Amino acid sequence: MKNKKVVFSLKHRHDQNPNDYSSAIIYWYGILDRLGYEVLYYDYDQYNIDDLYNTIKEFNADYFIHANYLVGVHKEFDKIRELCKVFLLSSDAYRFHDSNLKHWIPFVDGIITFEGIKEWYLRDGLPENGFLKMKWGFNPNTMCVEDADSKSINIQHYGGLHGDRRFKISQFQQLGCNIHQEGFITHDEMKKNLAKSKYSLCFSSNAVGTRNELKGRVIEIPSQAVLLTEPAPDLDTYFNDDEIIIFNSVEEAVEKINLMTEEEYNVILKKGQKALWNRNTVYHEWNKILPLMDPDYKQINPIDIIKKYHNEYYKI
Repeated sequence: MKNKKVVFSLKHRHDQNPNDYSSAIIYWYGILDRLGYEVLYYDYDQYNIDDLYNTIKEFNADYFIHANYLVGVHKEFDKIRELCKVFLLSSDAYRFHDSNLKHWIPFVDGIITFEGIKEWYLRDGLPENGFLKMKWGFNPNTMCVEDADSKSINIQHYGGLHGDRRFKISQFQQLGCNIHQEGFITHDEMKKNLAKSKYSLCFSSNAVGTRNELKGRVIEIPSQAVLLTEPAPDLDTYFNDDEIIIFNSVEEAVEKINLMTEEEYNVILKKGQKALWNRNTVYHEWNKILPLMDPDYKQINPIDIIKKYHNEYYKI
C-alpha cells in the first residue's frame, strides 16, 4: 500500500533566539517519517493561507497537522478541509485555551492535546471522537547527545525565571545548594549542559503562576540527568517514584539530595533513562495517536524503531 502523506506545520526557529530551533521542531520533528508516512514539513513562519493551501494540494496530502495554534485564521482552515483531514496539535493547552484554542474547534477534524484539558474541549463543543490524547514524548531525533566526561554541575535549571521560580532558587541557595541557572540557551547548549549535570530542576507552576502543569522538560532531563521536580498533573503516568525525585518543598529537595549516596544516584539515573527510552518516546505516543487519525495505520513496536534508527544511543 502506498504511504499516506502528511503536511506538518512546524515553526523552524525559536522566538527568543533566532539561531535556535523552536520547541515544535525539538518535540515533533522526524517521527511520522519513520512510522511509515511521507511527510512534508511546512515552516509556519512563512504562513500564508493561499500558499499553505497550494502546498497541501500539490503534495496531495491525506492529513494536515498544524502545530501553530497561535497563528492562522481559523475559519480559513475550512478551505483546507476540502483537501484533507485537518488536526490541531496543542502543547500549551492550559495557557491558551480560552483566548485561542477553543476557537479552532469548528474548523478542524480533531485536536491533539493533553488529557487534563479534555473536559474543557468537550464543554466548548469538540466531539468526543475529535479529542486525541497526547503526552510529552522524548524525541531521539533531536535530544540525543554524547555523554560528558564528568558531571561537573551538581544542580542546574534552564529556562525563564517567571512565576515563583526565582524565589525558589534563592531558597535552594540559602540552604547551601548552588543552582547553575542557564536562562534561555540554545537547544544544543541545553543538551550539553544536561550531560554535565547530576540533577536538573523542574518547577511546575505555569508562566503566570496560577496553576501547576506538566512541563515538556520532564522528558528532556532524564536522558542525561536525574529529574528533580515538583509534583505535576499526570506525572505518575510517565515515571514511577523510584525513577525521578519529587519534592513538595525546597527543604525536602535539599534533604533528599544530601542523603543520596553515589550508588543510589547512579541507580535512579539509570532507571530514569530506562523509563524514558522504554515507555516515553515520541514513537510510543504517536503509535497511540495515529490509529485515532488514520484507520489504516498498523501499530508497531516502538522499541524496534528506536533500535533501527537510534541504536548508538539506546544503551538500556
